[in-house]
Amino acid sequence: MLESGRWEDRLGAITGLTLAVPALGAPAAPGAAAFSAQCCDACLRFLEDREPRVRLAIADCIGALSAADGVAAPRRCFAAVVSSIRENFERDFAEPSGELPGRPTGGTGAGDSAAVDGGPEGDTAAAETDLLGDLLGAAYTAQVPGRGDMRHGTEGWKCLETSCRALQRMMEGSGHAFRPLVSDDLRRLVYRTLLHPNRFVRESGYFATGAMAETFTGDEMERLGEEVAGKLRDGLSDNWSQVRFAASTAARKFVLAAPEGVRERAWPLVLPPMCLNRYYVAEGVRLYSQESWRLAVGTRGRDLVAAHAPQVVDYYIEQSKANNHAVREAACACMAELMAKVDRGAVAPHAPAMLRALVNCFKDDSWPVRDAACTACGRCVASCPEESREVLPELLPLWRAHLWDNIPSVRQNSAQSLSMAARAYGGEVAEQCWAALDELLPKALEQPSDSKRFGGMDNITQFGVAGARRIRANDVDAHTNQQMFSCGSLAPKLRRGGGCMDHGFKREQEPWEATDGALHLLAELADLDPPRAASHLPLVADLAGLQTFMHAFSLQETVFRCLPRIARAVGKRAFKGHLEELLPPLFRALTCGHQLAEHAAGACLGFVRDLIGPNILAGRLEPDQADLLRTSPLVPPSSFGAAGGGAAPPAVGTAH
Repeated sequence: MLESGRWEDRLGAITGLTLAVPALGAPAAPGAAAFSAQCCDACLRFLEDREPRVRLAIADCIGALSAADGVAAPRRCFAAVVSSIRENFERDFAEPSGELPGRPTGGTGAGDSAAVDGGPEGDTAAAETDLLGDLLGAAYTAQVPGRGDMRHGTEGWKCLETSCRALQRMMEGSGHAFRPLVSDDLRRLVYRTLLHPNRFVRESGYFATGAMAETFTGDEMERLGEEVAGKLRDGLSDNWSQVRFAASTAARKFVLAAPEGVRERAWPLVLPPMCLNRYYVAEGVRLYSQESWRLAVGTRGRDLVAAHAPQVVDYYIEQSKANNHAVREAACACMAELMAKVDRGAVAPHAPAMLRALVNCFKDDSWPVRDAACTACGRCVASCPEESREVLPELLPLWRAHLWDNIPSVRQNSAQSLSMAARAYGGEVAEQCWAALDELLPKALEQPSDSKRFGGMDNITQFGVAGARRIRANDVDAHTNQQMFSCGSLAPKLRRGGGCMDHGFKREQEPWEATDGALHLLAELADLDPPRAASHLPLVADLAGLQTFMHAFSLQETVFRCLPRIARAVGKRAFKGHLEELLPPLFRALTCGHQLAEHAAGACLGFVRDLIGPNILAGRLEPDQADLLRTSPLVPPSSFGAAGGGAAPPAVGTAH
């Protein structure tokens, strides 16, 4: 199969050898040395095969050989692999051919197979395959790669990536047995791969760096530890998730292998990116980084972050300006965590600098970035009010504007942040919050009946994804000035904050969204001034009864989720005075057909029953309302027992 002209045969042969190596290449197996030598010769022969899948299989085979016999296979393959990397490190800028990669230059795979098999059946098979190839050739045209400066970063490196992968597999497979082959020249070559424009080369380079760090002796760790930590910092901040993951594996190996003294000197370099990657959007990076954090720092995380607060804050601010919107979001989340969990004395001096960075993120095109920045700003103000006072005049209008945001979580988090500011500063700030509430709460009464059911999905913002605009194929503007998207995901490439107040929004705000944000703010402010909150309950009852527009059920859900907090703050006596207005919309919502509104109404009814007492509530209900309260599975069971003088729990289920 190795002699075949079909790459599929060569791939199958190499894969079969890889699977056989653990048994046949083990030192105790008969003829193991001769078998390993034959496998190494085959790997070196096809190390630069024209088919990339064969080359990747070669890398895996070299890794299996290295794991099986320790250092013999690496010694046999090392020079050829390193030479391949050096020779292909720079891209060949000659004009690329138009051939498809992996297609043999002489004859077809089917013709080679027929020549081996012989006979009329082989000739027939060759003819049929040639016909199929002609048909496919008519349907598919080989795309010539880009030329010159237009060539993509993944093009034109020939076998560099796969040779780097072979070096990586060799180092990982042999482990500490690879130590004699680690020289200064090899270390510099690996460091070169970490700066390569091809992300796959960088990925292999960081995997190799982790394997190399495990082979260091104590003296080498003392001499090279900070150098390796600096390289890892760059990889932990890479724009590509695969590279970040590779660097994360290397960072874990390095930190766990380094002596305590080396680790302490390396923390200023690797601690900030390791900390930030616990919030990174790519799940593999995030979960791996969280586990690495537990293994590396244990219960000392807060103390270590406080001890290196200047470096951590500088890194977070740097990452909040990254081109990748997912990185900006993670940086905002980390700054919020820093304010909430780390010693205030270590964090407070850096609060103004973090707030300035967060304000820029608050003006981002990406709503998750704005959402994270909104929460982080609130925590910053709550933790360090005096240090945050200088940016308050800019923050308050931003929070108020985002009460009317298109995204529900942004509205809710803006309300929470305004409440934090009102508690931190009181007086004039609290009055501004109440003024915003008074202005926005009645907006839903102005809502037209044609509210857009999927308005948030229309592609009339700069970053809309769903509901693409219909355009004619021959439109001049059809293929120019269009939204760019991130590679490998549906997420668009979004700008950093630039100071404008519209944040890229183009679609009109819906009046009910302003009311929705104001309801969250009322729930947050209610315990600051209960009588003032109680004065808004008649309007809340009117809002709960609205049924004139498409999003009325969404608004009702917010009303009934916020109502228990408002009622608890204003007290039972004040709340009972408005119960007659609130009960009819509550029972209507319990059977409205909108699942979220029904669930919120059921939970709210259970709260009201327990707040004022089941018997008192029963005296205010119509017979059909009493039956519905008793039989609806959406109403949680009563917390009053028979001894408490209350009614019995509902007869039907307790499932929500």
